Amino acid sequence: MRRVCCLFLFATLLVTACDKPEPVPLQVGAHAISIAFPPDWEHLDFGDKHQFRNKRARISVEDFGFLGKNLDKAIERAMVMTREDGRREVASRDSLEITGRDARVIDTWDHLSHQYRKRYLFVINEKSLLVVSTMQGRFESMEKTFNELTASLAFVDSLGQAGLPDGGNQPE
Repeated sequence: MRRVCCLFLFATLLVTACDKPEPVPLQVGAHAISIAFPPDWEHLDFGDKHQFRNKRARISVEDFGFLGKNLDKAIERAMVMTREDGRREVASRDSLEITGRDARVIDTWDHLSHQYRKRYLFVINEKSLLVVSTMQGRFESMEKTFNELTASLAFVDSLGQAGLPDGGNQPE
């Protein structure tokens, strides 16, 4: 019985390890990053904006450019750019760190109904604001994927470190 339990546990761990997506290098505008996304999500590369989609659900990773050195002020400007500042209100705000950089995760919802939640991750890298956001689809069905994407997000110091061709050398 003990051997069967050990084999079952080993098989479960093996399947779980195989299901975990590997990080892939991306160039998102000025940002060299690596990020892991589930294999059932399609990746679309538009240069300064990348999208991940699964059926109707879409998550965006976008370079918003220089919006100031202060993260909170840059977030305010980004919300105006996305036209989210007047129709939505902040439901929650959390601070975290991504590869040594200060970041914010902000959930918003419709200011009248408190429905239609969206989640954003904001982080300044090399003076440029990177924004990860839920674009469309039911928030509840995207929340886990969004959290996994942002947990896997890492900035790299050079394109070579990210596995991207740049003709340069990797830092030692």
